[in-house]
Amino acid sequence: MNFLPGEKFDALRAKESEVIKAKREKCKSQDDLSTRFGIALSGGGIRSATLNTGILRILNKCSVLRLADYLSTVSGGGYIGGYVHSKLKENESAADPYETLFSDKDIGRLLDYGYYLAPGNGIRGSFNALRIWGSFLFSLLMNWIWVFSLFFTIYFAAQCIVSLPGGKFWIVGRDVLTALVVLTIGIHFFLHFLRYLKVWSFDALYFVETILFVGIILCVIFIITGCRPAALPFCYLKLSLAVLIFTGFFANPNILTMHRFYRDRLAQAYLRTAGEDCSAMRLSGLKPDKSGWGLAPYPLINTCLNALGREDTNFKGTKTCDYFLMSPFYCGSMLTGYTETDGAGYSGMTLTTAVAVSGAAVNPAMGLNSNKILAFFMTLLNLRLGYWALNPRGVNLFRALFTWWPYYNVLELCCKSSTTKWRVNVTDGGHIENLGIYELLRRRCKLIIAIDAGADPKYSFSDLENLVIRARGELGIAIKFREGLDPEAVIRPRPSDGFSFSHFSVADVYELPGHKKEDGTEETEEKHIGLLVYVKSSMRENRKYKDVKESSGYGYKMYHPSFPHESTVNQFFDEAQWKAYYDLGRFIAGELLRVDVTNEEQAVCSENTIQKLYERFDGIHNKTDMENYINYM
Repeated sequence: MNFLPGEKFDALRAKESEVIKAKREKCKSQDDLSTRFGIALSGGGIRSATLNTGILRILNKCSVLRLADYLSTVSGGGYIGGYVHSKLKENESAADPYETLFSDKDIGRLLDYGYYLAPGNGIRGSFNALRIWGSFLFSLLMNWIWVFSLFFTIYFAAQCIVSLPGGKFWIVGRDVLTALVVLTIGIHFFLHFLRYLKVWSFDALYFVETILFVGIILCVIFIITGCRPAALPFCYLKLSLAVLIFTGFFANPNILTMHRFYRDRLAQAYLRTAGEDCSAMRLSGLKPDKSGWGLAPYPLINTCLNALGREDTNFKGTKTCDYFLMSPFYCGSMLTGYTETDGAGYSGMTLTTAVAVSGAAVNPAMGLNSNKILAFFMTLLNLRLGYWALNPRGVNLFRALFTWWPYYNVLELCCKSSTTKWRVNVTDGGHIENLGIYELLRRRCKLIIAIDAGADPKYSFSDLENLVIRARGELGIAIKFREGLDPEAVIRPRPSDGFSFSHFSVADVYELPGHKKEDGTEETEEKHIGLLVYVKSSMRENRKYKDVKESSGYGYKMYHPSFPHESTVNQFFDEAQWKAYYDLGRFIAGELLRVDVTNEEQAVCSENTIQKLYERFDGIHNKTDMENYINYM
């Protein structure tokens, strides 16, 4: 079922409301249904996944994770988000599925897979490292099948044309090219003044030069290959065309690129930590059922829809993007509409695939950061982690089975993906909004706890700035940090010692005037709708924990000054690095909830409702309140 523009998001939110209502009934929640609580995990590769592992473990220990209605993830945040969803689903029949999360065994396995792209030590680790190069090389060779098929089809077609009849076409073409060369040189050097007589125009000259350019390229190809016009029979063209057409239905970039390798590595490291069979878990299989999975937070997996073709009437531009959501009930975006996840075309999508697409940072199309020249070479070199999903606007089984892939490969080569085709190109959610907060704002959550684990060594807060601008311009929502609690003031490290005053800040979320209410009328005044608790990966001087063994982040930073903002390019975490980010995450969560994480068994958060948790953070009005809050011990 597809939704038209007027009804698509309302139907999506209605389904999610049913899930939240069922959850509240099963856990006998005292919160009102309008009080929505969402947790957002940002992008950042394994750095984000590891930091958020520590944070989520403490949130789970303190029974806060189970209060969440939504878990919204982007890229690296989706790695650990995938583990959470699959683990809860795998153990849905347990008395308390949340007690199975983040066991010491699971944490140990995640530590072992710090080198998730090439796990293992010794010979095993070396072999897995070689697998990266082996997979890349052969995916590149498989990708070039359609490239060479297309090239030779064009080449043989040109050969046949210039060979007819009896080579005369070749002779005429040669003479025409010679005449065009002489004419172009003459106009440029000697006849430039004739433009005043309107004998020719610059547009005509540019047209001639374009024809000349194509002709010279063909001549160069013929000369280099040593071929003559009549040297190749017509059957060569038929053969190359047959290969192009036949292989075109199987040259699926979702399979013949490094997307498949990346997806399988994530499945091995995170999904199989939850259970051996979890890597094959369908995204639509996460829908709540009678067995009790409704207690889990509803997953919102954020990706980016690339719409770069100029003919796309939805944008009237050459470089833009949209928020493409993947969730158990529906997949799609506001521009394409939404389609049921268990319907044709999306029913086979696994949770692992959705997580991998959300983390597909390396790709020819990268939202507003797309570059056509770079895209051309990245496509030829098969540096592609993105995914060509069926367009939700027209999903059907025929399109799913009979996609001719060279067409989409050429679109990617020319950076011309759009929302008007059978398939759309989706990539890393960080290419449009890296915090995962946007979808929670769209759902008007009353309380949002967002963890920003993106690489930001200068603490410029660019991802937060991007969100604030987009929320105001696209959703009519203003995010206003409280007096003296701007992230630059409380989270950015002090120049004197390099430590942050706090790991988090608090902002009020307002709906701006002009927004339409449910009765169809417009809001005339600014309306307060909730709180945003913005948590940033940072280091705070904490004398109590400074010498504690678990607080290895301090020792690690002595030898790695860029911690905790080491480059996302580094996706290989050794044991010390993994523990440093994991422990930092635990201590950040401890400060957030005011619990002593050195003894997790006694870490208890008294707030057992969303309203009480909301009131806890709502009590922080200024920097003095923040200081009293974080220095509670």
